[in-house]
Amino acid sequence: MKKRYKIMLSIILPIMCITSLCMSFLLPNTKAQEEQQNKNVNITAEDTGASSAGKDKKGGAVYIENGATYVMNGGTISGMTKNYGGAVYVSNGATFIMNAGTITGCTAKYGGAVYVEAGGTCNITGGTITGNKAQYAPAIYVEDGGILNVDQTATIKDNEYINYFKTELLQSVNAEKTVVVGNPSANFNLPYIDFGTYPQTYVGSDMNTTLESWYSSNNPTAVNTYTVRTRTWQAYQYTDGNIYARGNRYVYQSVYTYLNGETVGTSSTTEYTWFKVEPIRWIILNYEAYTSGSESELEIMSYLALTADIRFNPSSTDADGTAGTSDDPNQWVNSELRTWLNSTFYTSAFTSDEQEVISTTTVGNNITNNYNTATSNTTGIATEDKVYLLSYWDLYNSNSASIFNSNPKKLCSPTDFALGNYCYKYTNTSYVTATYPSGGTCYYWTRSAGSSASYASYVNLYGNIVTHLVNGPSLGVRPALRISI
Repeated sequence: MKKRYKIMLSIILPIMCITSLCMSFLLPNTKAQEEQQNKNVNITAEDTGASSAGKDKKGGAVYIENGATYVMNGGTISGMTKNYGGAVYVSNGATFIMNAGTITGCTAKYGGAVYVEAGGTCNITGGTITGNKAQYAPAIYVEDGGILNVDQTATIKDNEYINYFKTELLQSVNAEKTVVVGNPSANFNLPYIDFGTYPQTYVGSDMNTTLESWYSSNNPTAVNTYTVRTRTWQAYQYTDGNIYARGNRYVYQSVYTYLNGETVGTSSTTEYTWFKVEPIRWIILNYEAYTSGSESELEIMSYLALTADIRFNPSSTDADGTAGTSDDPNQWVNSELRTWLNSTFYTSAFTSDEQEVISTTTVGNNITNNYNTATSNTTGIATEDKVYLLSYWDLYNSNSASIFNSNPKKLCSPTDFALGNYCYKYTNTSYVTATYPSGGTCYYWTRSAGSSASYASYVNLYGNIVTHLVNGPSLGVRPALRISI
């Protein structure tokens, strides 16, 4: 809900800039800064979400508790980073007094130098706040009900607006962060990045009981909805700060086990199962090309199969909103998979910040019975997608350009949530992944048409690429996309 905010101030400065839930005071030295300030005067603001965030996201150098006062009489705070208050976070009932010293080179999403919570007080009587960066309020961010007093002897200048999310995301792209892809014995490691969130891990029977009791007693409001075919999983924020999705499981085999060793159990429309909503881990497919500068976007693919029971067959409504068609039922352009990925999955798995960095990708597709040649992806109807699947040729063994150029490298495991949504799991210990070292691979779809009109291509339990009827419910989904940071 949007509201207009009033902030108590005592200040003498030549320029005043109001931005979301804040007032940032800058002495501009560039036309761009002045224009940015002018754009942000007297706008309607939204809640930042700081109230529900943990302390680990607040105050890069100093977090001031309720009832406490922190006085800065000199020295320098520099190079610190947090979501809320790159250097200092002033909580409700707390006071920050800056008499001297410097805050510089700090970065945040809200308040590059200082964040003032509702009920907090910030008195800047002297010192310098300069060279800090934030997406909102590069210098000082003040919530509704917070108090900011700035004396004219203080220096607040040259603080810069940035897209903090992009900065944070770029910093997380690191060759040292790798996961084993496919069979661990293949010794195949790829860099990864965590991006977006989705239900993944079963909470365990004890926590499941606890959450169900809490739900019944509190009737909480859902914070997100995850839809898998006809099943709806409502997500709620629990008192531990985590988000959990609640719904009815639909399983292929009741004897399958979750990662914690508990059995999946039978399908049920009356017994509710809870899965923890967690960051999605993606392997980076073009890390070397990206870091060398030959490609400007990261191409990423989910490390695990995130769900199943999303079919390849034509959707009743295509991703562009037009009616689906039964013609060419194995064509990606008409697929239920494509529609689900670019609508239901896209809107539930990614925040608005994350959606802004997801590129629209021109995806090449094939025609029936032409899927295993270098030209396959140019024979069908190209599509414009935010989220897609890799093609047969992208994963083909004989495609020397593919990083998946051997069968063990293509093996994949399902998440617990995928098992709760009809994913098949192969438990033969000869076919293992890093996630299930005792055996646990799954099928997963490609976007390629198969050998006849009613078949599409998929990766099987052994890493071979074969074809399957388009209405198969037990195949996993490993989304891919490109992000521009």
